[in-house]
Amino acid sequence: MTRVAILGTGLIGTSIALALRERGKSDVEIVGHDKYVDVARKAQQRGALHQVAHTAAEAVRGSDLVILAVPPLAIEKLMAEIASALGPDTVVTDTGSTKAEVLRWAASLLPYPEHFVGGHPMAGKTTFGPDAAEPGLFDGARYVIVPAVNSSERAVTTVVNLAETVGAKPMYMDAAEHDSYAAAISHMPMMAAVALFSMERASEAWPELSAMAAGGFRDMTRLSGTDPAMAFDIAVTNRQNISHWLERFASTLLDLRDRINDVDNEGDLYKLLAATEFEHTGFRNGIVGREEKVGADLSEVGAFSFSDFLAGGWVSEKLREVTKDSESRLKALEEHDRNRRNV
Repeated sequence: MTRVAILGTGLIGTSIALALRERGKSDVEIVGHDKYVDVARKAQQRGALHQVAHTAAEAVRGSDLVILAVPPLAIEKLMAEIASALGPDTVVTDTGSTKAEVLRWAASLLPYPEHFVGGHPMAGKTTFGPDAAEPGLFDGARYVIVPAVNSSERAVTTVVNLAETVGAKPMYMDAAEHDSYAAAISHMPMMAAVALFSMERASEAWPELSAMAAGGFRDMTRLSGTDPAMAFDIAVTNRQNISHWLERFASTLLDLRDRINDVDNEGDLYKLLAATEFEHTGFRNGIVGREEKVGADLSEVGAFSFSDFLAGGWVSEKLREVTKDSESRLKALEEHDRNRRNV
């Protein structure tokens, strides 16, 4: 019988366990451990675990696969705790949101670092804990596989099989590449949501603002509801990359502000908004990356360029209206200035 130890039975760990129980082989035994025993018991009550271990070392002893499903900073402590209990053939992986630090910890703390492969399932929720877990959480999601330079082929194959069993699509990256890209597409948006919500919440008008807030504000600030322990660990283990993307975001916001204030070139503002909507529609319909554009669902966006998009139908008509209205507003402003000077 294959024994899988899952250390950390929150949203991700319990969802992996549920998926393995539902889709894995019947001869898999899943043992769970969490520093909060009531959390592990809840995962067991949900049918995710066959048994709960009192210590991390007890959970991994005799296991074929160990999954560290805890916030990034907790991974280092867990590795030190389980090192002496790992067998010579035990494969170890993690689900952390950052990778460079994790691979360094594995190289220095694990007795058989060649059996460690980093992993990051690109799926989750702002709700957390075993009650939020579901076996289909990873269906169709990317599962980033991050081997070390000395990772064994068997270890890599094991983690790839794990990703596929839970319904995800494996995607290979090195640690530095992963951390930079995760900062751009996941960590920076979370911090931007924190900043946006904090800014609005600090306003004296918050009672009125919160009453008016609807779907747009809720969608934009959803990630500010991320588990604070997780958010903190991500921030301090990926500082440079997150700061880099926050600076780029801030620069883009300032550029957008300048475009909004540029009354002489309102047509350019409209082109930016239309181009962004066009590209986002393609993204929503599965046009991602570069190599995967072939075969993507183009039924809603059409297989044509943005220049064609601007040239046709209501878009070009709206652009003409914007240009005409802009000219009218400029003339009115000039007339207003002349009248003021003549007073």
